[in-house]
Amino acid sequence: MQSESILESGLRATENKRNSRSKKTTLLLWVHGTAFVLGCALLALVLYWLGYRVIVESLTRIGWGFLPIIALNVARHFLRALSMYLAVPAEYRTFKYRNAVAARFGGEAVSFLTFTGPFLGDATKALLLKKDVSLTHGASAVLIDNVLYYLSVVLMILAGVGAYAYYFETNGSGMRDILSGIVAVSVVVIGVLAAAIRFRVTPLSGMIERLGKRGLAPGFLLRIHAEIHKVETNVVQFYYQRRAEFFALFGISCLAHVVSVCEVYVALKLLGFDALGSTAFIIESLTKVVSVIFSFVPGTIGVYEGGNGVILVSLGYTAVVGVALALARRVAIIFSLFVGLVILLWRTVDRGTKTLVGPSE
Repeated sequence: MQSESILESGLRATENKRNSRSKKTTLLLWVHGTAFVLGCALLALVLYWLGYRVIVESLTRIGWGFLPIIALNVARHFLRALSMYLAVPAEYRTFKYRNAVAARFGGEAVSFLTFTGPFLGDATKALLLKKDVSLTHGASAVLIDNVLYYLSVVLMILAGVGAYAYYFETNGSGMRDILSGIVAVSVVVIGVLAAAIRFRVTPLSGMIERLGKRGLAPGFLLRIHAEIHKVETNVVQFYYQRRAEFFALFGISCLAHVVSVCEVYVALKLLGFDALGSTAFIIESLTKVVSVIFSFVPGTIGVYEGGNGVILVSLGYTAVVGVALALARRVAIIFSLFVGLVILLWRTVDRGTKTLVGPSE
């Protein structure tokens, strides 16, 4: 009887865990769906308010000009893939650069389609590299690329705010407050990153260890605690152990921003509007602020277009120009998304085929 009661309690606990996970999954799906629907509604509202015909007429002027916009977008992905590839230590870099490119496109497709944004996308990149390099080194490479890229993003945003203040009027208190807030947050982020590198902080593994001592850490986190610590250690020691590569990868991230600025400049020219290199730089830097703040919206749908409209109005253009620019770049984003989905599908089919063939062999 006692054994039966123990078995029943165990089954009941298992069922409760399953129900809890199911509820969390359902909640996440609802959040994902709601954010996506609201983004689509915002995009529809913006197009209706501005007049979709005017925007379509602007986009039709581009024609074959979409090809250089797509090429620049793809070039940025190739640069980020190179950064991720070089982040793997040379002795473990036994795979082809094209594998890093495939991981980059596949992970970005997941980032675009999910409200978790970079978190699930970065995990996908590491998993796609798993057959070529250990998960520890793959995850470390992805994080190193991200840390250096976002450090360059923060610096670019600061430079963009400075350029905005220099070239354009900021008499309105609202705009001054926004710019001041962006500068303050950027400085804090740089300070935190610098402190983490200086003191070699491993926050995630440390938090898991503290929760484990209190019996609050989930079992699966305790099981992978050592691997997480290795990944964090690889990231924070990268500057000290591979300093030349640190600056090389940072340079690649900066070059990726240059490509993005060129994309803005070319798109504006193809749309038939005047553009300066400084203006394109300011647009790209402020657009990154929008993308970071609203990263929880799948593909930043709606907010990306609306944010571009607001940014370009503040620069003396019309909202139509901003939305048209965003949609022109959205075409290139969708092309990269398609490439990523093809890669994910190919990898899934390839893995499934090997699984089926394996037992027969």
